[in-house]
Amino acid sequence: MRPKFIVFCLAAICLCFGIRGVSLTEDIKNTLSENARQAESSIMEIGMCFDWYGVIIVDSVIKTSHGLMKPSEMVEILEEESVNKDEYLKGYKKDITSKEVEYAEFVFAQDKKISSYVRQLVEWGHTNDIDSIKGSIPSMYEMTDPTIEAINNIMDTKMYYNEEKSALLNDKIQLYSDFMLLAIVLSVVMSICAAFSKKCY
Repeated sequence: MRPKFIVFCLAAICLCFGIRGVSLTEDIKNTLSENARQAESSIMEIGMCFDWYGVIIVDSVIKTSHGLMKPSEMVEILEEESVNKDEYLKGYKKDITSKEVEYAEFVFAQDKKISSYVRQLVEWGHTNDIDSIKGSIPSMYEMTDPTIEAINNIMDTKMYYNEEKSALLNDKIQLYSDFMLLAIVLSVVMSICAAFSKKCY
């Protein structure tokens, strides 16, 4: 009976390892899901900032300069969207990886310059100073173009980093799945051997 007891104990241990493998696999799947959610949220937030620097400001200034938008309308858009941008940038700051710090710091520095420029645009808008708005276009591009490029680099880095982490976690899932299957098979085989024949031990 003693050999059978030992085999049953070993089978139970293997089964426990198998069950633990299931738990670890589920934990990793949850981590994968959470990582994907965070990456998607962060990319969305910095992407909205991209729209602010590369679309909203530029579009408002160009249209106002060419008489396609009233200065008062430009002011309204810039004031409203500036608040939204601040919220998106604040959200993005919560999920900066080490791989994108350099780009992020550049964007934050540029944001201070662009925010100052936007305040100036608002002042010109209130006084209907179209000439000053039009004259600021070259300097606007000097500020917004490199900022947009940095944001593109951030989004590319985030996607690559998330894919890299996902690949590593998927490798772990495969490893734990293989281990889990092996442990369960061994537990079944040893249980059968112990139940029907001492010689199987």
